[in-house]
Amino acid sequence: MEGPDEASGGYILVYIVIALAMFLDGLDGTIVNVALPSIAESFGIGTSASSWISTVYFLVMAGLILIFGKVCDKGAVRKVMVVGLLLFSASSLACGLSTSLSELIVFRAVQGVGASMIASSCMLATVEFLPPRKITFGLSVSLLGWSLGAAAGPALGGVLTETLSWHWIFLINVPIGVVAAIVCMKAFPKDRGFDRTGFDIRGSAMLFICIVTGLFALETIPSHGLSVTNGAAVVVCLLFLVLFTRHSLGSGNAVLDLRLFRIRQLTYVVVVLLLVNVCYMGAQYLFPFFLTVEMGYSAVESSMHMLIPAVTILALCLFTGKMAETRGNRVFCIVGGVVLTIFSITACLICSDTPYLVMISLALLGLTWGICGGPIGSRVIDFVPKGKEGEGSSLMTFVIYLGSAMGTALFSGLFSLGSSSSGTSISELEPPVFMDGFLFSMVACVVMCVILTFLSWYVPEKGVSGE
Repeated sequence: MEGPDEASGGYILVYIVIALAMFLDGLDGTIVNVALPSIAESFGIGTSASSWISTVYFLVMAGLILIFGKVCDKGAVRKVMVVGLLLFSASSLACGLSTSLSELIVFRAVQGVGASMIASSCMLATVEFLPPRKITFGLSVSLLGWSLGAAAGPALGGVLTETLSWHWIFLINVPIGVVAAIVCMKAFPKDRGFDRTGFDIRGSAMLFICIVTGLFALETIPSHGLSVTNGAAVVVCLLFLVLFTRHSLGSGNAVLDLRLFRIRQLTYVVVVLLLVNVCYMGAQYLFPFFLTVEMGYSAVESSMHMLIPAVTILALCLFTGKMAETRGNRVFCIVGGVVLTIFSITACLICSDTPYLVMISLALLGLTWGICGGPIGSRVIDFVPKGKEGEGSSLMTFVIYLGSAMGTALFSGLFSLGSSSSGTSISELEPPVFMDGFLFSMVACVVMCVILTFLSWYVPEKGVSGE
């Protein structure tokens, strides 16, 4: 795949496309989080049910992002990007017109298909079209685009939900997605030499079933206990995990080459990336409910507070991306882990009487991604063998969205377990009951943060020790 010419400013066009596409991704994620309490009240559902509005989106992304990454890697980055944007726009329209929870979840799944196409093409474009010295900065640009969307999302979502209805948080995506597709067709390099052979459909199906059943068990077992349904999900998950492992190790063209995990440092870095996303998205899912139930804020007031992490990311991501080009990625990952640990400890202390701690917690949450968002993804590429950078990009993107899906599902389950509120509508929860579940979830977050911080410190900088 032929990259742009630096002398002609081609890199700037790549940065613009990446930022624009990730803006849409960030906008959709934060708009939905802020509106979840309103959606839950509208349909009369509890936190476990409402979490699937977010979970199914990230679930589909995680399940499909590797195969779309393969399609991009074979020379179809531009096509995947444009089709993904148009599909995302069409499914957003369908979400906005949904009249039931089941309809909304189905169309959110379709929206996840389009989002997986957008994300996989964005990340691969960063690796394919930019030289190694600019990859970290390119990832920071993608984080900047996401942050701009995330920053606009809470305020826009709060205003739309308060003044019109939650349906408009999806309808707003339609014109943005169509415009983005038109811009991408003009700005992205044309696809060349697409190879149509060798797609691992069998492996993709195995992995997707494994992820779906695993996440279902992850969310339902803590909240509902072990039952025939989720017990069967565990069995199916483990069965297809074994089948996929055998398939991947015996295939020369697997959708996810598990042999990469023989590289010990890569395995640790992937675990860190996964845990950061689990903690970040779990907190992003619970905090809008916290602001509504415990603090008594309106949708607009909640959305203003959810601007804090996005704006913090926005202020730092490009700066740290540039700094990491010369100082390496490891130190930023360590500092990011420490900050996330402090956030989770602070979140355990907040209540309705400590509004200043609420703002501090949200600032720390954003500070984490502002410091390590670009560097932590770049570390995955660092430890991938030479010539497999495309697979490393797909792996990185897969882990990001798998962690997002796991975070929403896990924290929903932990909340239901800690509050004993499974099946109860969020609008019916008393603040003390809500805080029981919130505190239980944040304590678990502390443990995960300590683990990821240690692993960030333990893995040396690429090329420093024994590499």
